[in-house]
Amino acid sequence: MEMFEKAVSILAFLSIGFSLTEAYLKANQIWKRKHERLVVESISVTAQLVSLFPLSIFSLNYLFQRQYVGLMDSTIFATLAVFNIIVGMSFWVPGERKKGFWTLIKETLNLERKEAGDLAKSFFKPSGAQKIINILGQVAMIDEVLDPREKQFIQSFADHWNINFSWDNLTKNRIADTAINLIHLRQDVTDYLAISPPQKQVSELKDIINALINIDEEVSEQEKLIMGELDGLLSGYISQQPNAARYHVIVVPQNERQVQVVTTSLPELIRYEIGEGFAYHSSPFYSKEYANVISDGYRSLNLLSIVTFTLPSQINSIVSEDESPN
Repeated sequence: MEMFEKAVSILAFLSIGFSLTEAYLKANQIWKRKHERLVVESISVTAQLVSLFPLSIFSLNYLFQRQYVGLMDSTIFATLAVFNIIVGMSFWVPGERKKGFWTLIKETLNLERKEAGDLAKSFFKPSGAQKIINILGQVAMIDEVLDPREKQFIQSFADHWNINFSWDNLTKNRIADTAINLIHLRQDVTDYLAISPPQKQVSELKDIINALINIDEEVSEQEKLIMGELDGLLSGYISQQPNAARYHVIVVPQNERQVQVVTTSLPELIRYEIGEGFAYHSSPFYSKEYANVISDGYRSLNLLSIVTFTLPSQINSIVSEDESPN
């Protein structure tokens, strides 16, 4: 047993070399970049001060108890903490040293105080928070009327998540075409779901959208329309069931100019081959009313467009369906 204790004692003494090597490598990486602002701001002086206190206490305790291995180990890392503090207070950043030691310490601690909640906020900010705010903004504007209560409701989320949201950009970038705005909104929701947010978060978003639509105590036709589609989209993601969307919008260009219109202006449409040529189809929609509005938007561009349950395999069937009464 005595031999074992002696062996451990020797190994503990030798381990000081590892501690010294670790401290040197850490300091060496910082030393070469000690004058760079980004490196300086990446060091938390507060954290180093916090670590320095127990290290100092341990060092004194080891000294009084004559445990010199522990004393050397604590002293090494206490010295490293002091070095990090000096670097973190911008001592070697050009033009900063002349401010004086205490001024540098004060400025550094003030900066850290302002940023202290950033990590905590990131834990409580949902994934895709910026996308969520953009979606809510578009929902509020879907009827082209922004009620003050809608604005306040959305702004409360933006403030809570520390997101800079420009209402001017939202209104400025909108298009007069309702169908295009509906497409953009649905696509943004699809993009949000593509980042695989937690199902609970998506369920909460669904409730938030419902609350937003009803907040002004008046549900417009446009809001009913988009909610019917988004409800299916979000519910499908939450349930993880096979896609229940079944309404396709089919577009058949009649000439080369219309082909150019589709390929350059309607990227959401997917080309597919049919018997006598080709046509374009949308992703399937949950709401027939929504699909009809999208189809009407394409018709406004003088494109042949219909809403169907399945993708037609013959162009003639598309034409005949388009000519039949609704």
